[in-house]
This record gives sequence, structure tokens and C-alpha cells, in this order.
Amino acid sequence: MRWDERFVALETGLALEADGEQQTDRDREIDELAVERSATVSWTDRCRGREVTLRVTVLGTIRGELAMATADWLLVHQDTATDWVVAVTHVLGATVAGGGPAAARKEIERRTTWRQAWTELIRDRDVVTAMLVDGSTLRGAPSRAGSDYVQIGDELVPYAAVVAVRCPR
Repeated sequence: MRWDERFVALETGLALEADGEQQTDRDREIDELAVERSATVSWTDRCRGREVTLRVTVLGTIRGELAMATADWLLVHQDTATDWVVAVTHVLGATVAGGGPAAARKEIERRTTWRQAWTELIRDRDVVTAMLVDGSTLRGAPSRAGSDYVQIGDELVPYAAVVAVRCPR
């Protein structure tokens, strides 16, 4: 091998080594950015728009599409006839089916409260079944939503006592 061929081979080898190091650095940077990004995503945002299995106090598991996530509650489409409104504070764990990017909540979802959810159910005159923290259920059409309670029949139920509400879709 001639000297000039040796230098060309050496230069090619060094260039390939530098490309490999750049690729490794780029891969490491992408991994770091992914870790940093996932640290800013809430578990509800990670589940939103996907099929989930939620473990919920008193109820056990609820399966369906997590359609909406507010600071207070989640809307889960269980099937074509049934929705669940689940208090975020009573979710013990979630399993997400499939992968893909997290679906960020819209600002309106972030600001929606329990009172607004109950107001929708009152407006629609839906008969619901409320599961309460003591394991009991209350069935009826909600008639009034206050700042911290809902009235179902003659009973005033604090929002904090509600684990989940099963309602028509």
C-alpha cells in the first residue's frame, strides 16, 4: 500500500469514527430530552385519548377510553352506552393500552370542575349512579350542584364523598 493510500484510509477511518461519536452524542441527547419531556407530562395526560384500565378505590377496575381529564375528574367512555366520571383522587393506578405520544389537555379541561360536570348531568336530566367513599351507592337524577356538593333526590352529597359516577353516554 502506498503512503498516500494509507493516509486516505486513515482519514476515512477517522471520519467514520467521528460520525459514530456524533451519532452516539445525538442519541444520548435525544434520550435526555425524552426523559426531560416525560417529567413534565402528568399521568392523566399520558392516558388521555387512549384505552385505559383504572384501579379505583371502592370500585375496582374501570376500562375504557379516557376521553377527558380535568384537575378533579376523568371522563371514561366504557362502551357505547356507559360513561364513568371518576374522581382523580380515587384512582390508585392506570394501565395504558398501546403507545404513542401523550395528548395534552386543553385549557378548558384544566379549568373544568366537579360543579360543571354535575351541571351537565342536571341539564340532561340523566339518572346516574354515584359510588361513594363508604362503598354505598346513590341512584337518581341530580337536581342541584353547589360549590362543594350535589343534590341527588333529597340528599346533599359533598363532591369529596364521590368516588365515581356511572351515567349514560
